[in-house]
Amino acid sequence: MGMISLLVAALVIALPALGQQGEFTTAPLDDFEDTSPWITGDPNTDLTQKDAAVTPSDKFVHEGAQSLAFMISVNWTEREGEKYAKGWPMLSRDFAPAQDWSAWDHVQFWLYTDTDIEIPFGRVLRCKPKIEGDEGPDWYTIPSIEAGKWQLVSMPLEAQFDWSAVTGFTFYVAEQWYHDGDRIDFYIDDMRLARRNWAIIQSATVSSRVFPRGAAPRVDVRVDGPPEGATVSCALTDEAGAAQHSQTASLATRHAVFDLDVQGLAAGSHWTDLTLTDASGEVRDTRRQYFRSMEPGRRTYLSLITFYTPQLISVDEDALAKLRVLNDSAYAGVAVPLFGSYNTDPIPDLEDLAPQLDAVDEALDIDAWPWVSLNRMIGASDNGQGHAGAHAKDIEYFKRINMLDLSNEAGARADFLKMFRIAAQVAKRWGSPGLVIDHEAYNNYRAYNVAYVADKRGETVDEVIAGCEALGRDMARIIEEEYPACIVWTLFSRFDRTTPVAGRDTPVYPTPGYMSKGFLDYSKERGLPCKYLCGGEVSVGYYNRDPEALRLKIAARDANLEGPLSQWPEHFFLAGTISPYHDHTILTSWIATRAGDDPALKTIEDFQPMFETLFDAYDWVWIYASSAGRTVPYNADNSARYSAVYEAALAESAAQ
Repeated sequence: MGMISLLVAALVIALPALGQQGEFTTAPLDDFEDTSPWITGDPNTDLTQKDAAVTPSDKFVHEGAQSLAFMISVNWTEREGEKYAKGWPMLSRDFAPAQDWSAWDHVQFWLYTDTDIEIPFGRVLRCKPKIEGDEGPDWYTIPSIEAGKWQLVSMPLEAQFDWSAVTGFTFYVAEQWYHDGDRIDFYIDDMRLARRNWAIIQSATVSSRVFPRGAAPRVDVRVDGPPEGATVSCALTDEAGAAQHSQTASLATRHAVFDLDVQGLAAGSHWTDLTLTDASGEVRDTRRQYFRSMEPGRRTYLSLITFYTPQLISVDEDALAKLRVLNDSAYAGVAVPLFGSYNTDPIPDLEDLAPQLDAVDEALDIDAWPWVSLNRMIGASDNGQGHAGAHAKDIEYFKRINMLDLSNEAGARADFLKMFRIAAQVAKRWGSPGLVIDHEAYNNYRAYNVAYVADKRGETVDEVIAGCEALGRDMARIIEEEYPACIVWTLFSRFDRTTPVAGRDTPVYPTPGYMSKGFLDYSKERGLPCKYLCGGEVSVGYYNRDPEALRLKIAARDANLEGPLSQWPEHFFLAGTISPYHDHTILTSWIATRAGDDPALKTIEDFQPMFETLFDAYDWVWIYASSAGRTVPYNADNSARYSAVYEAALAESAAQ
């Protein structure tokens, strides 16, 4: 039974030993009585996996005589032969020959977590199957892991993928999620393939953003369980509830995509009610989703946001010469960092910056968006190994901050709000549409975790949430006082992800999500004309392999953010992003890993369909010109080459 390849081959043919676990029919996949196929390490990296071990164990067993122990000893010490001190311990096995899982819609296994540490938020342990000849699904983050108990994990096999040739299965952790010296052991047992006994909706998206502007919306429904004989009905209404369209589609497979046969749908807010009915006519599941349709003919506002751009406080003639390169580009705007993410100097007054402000204003014919960073009020990590330790002039400034300076104990909250006020004043002075805020927690990524911040600050979760919302409200109040029509362009809003917290019935946003909520609540209450853009860094993402993969992300994002979109329809808007390159052979770091050796997108010209997809979907798009992509956007030749592609895509999208 321990030989998975032989077992699953038999299962696919005869499906023996089927069992019932609630609403699921299951079949054994691995009982871990033989753990020899499971190994540590990743052949695609140079990591030695010294911080992980795998062994059979009878310490914690769910069924049978033993389980599989995946033991992690976090060690951030730099060691010879390792490229990264903070590695990615992995546990994996290969299936040879490949296994056919197309009759199933879940992988289930029992997990016991043994540790004395405080389990980190969100990402604790991830897993995913490997599919032959396909990148396959994203990593599945196992939710709500608790120590000291057996938990049944049920990982969906997402319906849009071909599960007929599964070549392996992998677990991994990232040591950066933990503290140096942490020890955490995972015991895995009784792994099974599972399918639901009746069809339910696994996920559903309704979006007009996946087509050229003005085209009909697309409905994408994915189901668990047998689809035979099932139908999906869609009723479309406007924001006031008036019926606009109804349509029914039959399900032939677990993944159904159909376009609504509706013409002339007005730009703006709409609701769709989806009903899944089985072959007997019984309603099995319903979903309601909000979406917005796009305005035909509108030209997308394209902005450049990159760390290649010089900081305002260090602007000199060389910096101004760089900025002038953009005057001949397709960009409508560029984000200009006022002080940098790790700045610890006293914040100057607005008039102290007048010479630099005037110089930038004179140099640029396009909009300059002042750019500030929340990192100013985020504390350095306890061990000093965060980014601030390498980049900050005065690391003690950040060490004085207890995680997030929500009550201004260290004076950093006041410094950040002064920066934000200056940014609003500068945007108005420059005649810019708005400002850019980067919420990234460069100093300590655990500052996103509400429960962790609460523990470190000696506060309740509700107190931290209130503190984050109060900060967002103060930011909106500054906009009201300085520049009411300002567009606040965030790189991400953090409405995209929630995390369960012990003792709470509902999961919570990361801390920037509550800052965004505070800003939007205040803006709505006061009827401000401002807009708040979610930039899409962590939802659309910087890199997708082709337009279809990008469209899937766009549609999923619409579904994921329907709550905020419908709650603040006059203030909350979505922007898109992408990190292009002109030569795939010179890529480095994360983008080289994502692209691989032979990507479909090899040159900047290959990206034109990607840009058109983004411009059809969003009224605001930002280009992240990354150092990993070696874009060098202030090189005149590079700028001209990229801009020719941007301009062609912008014109094509606006012509629809």
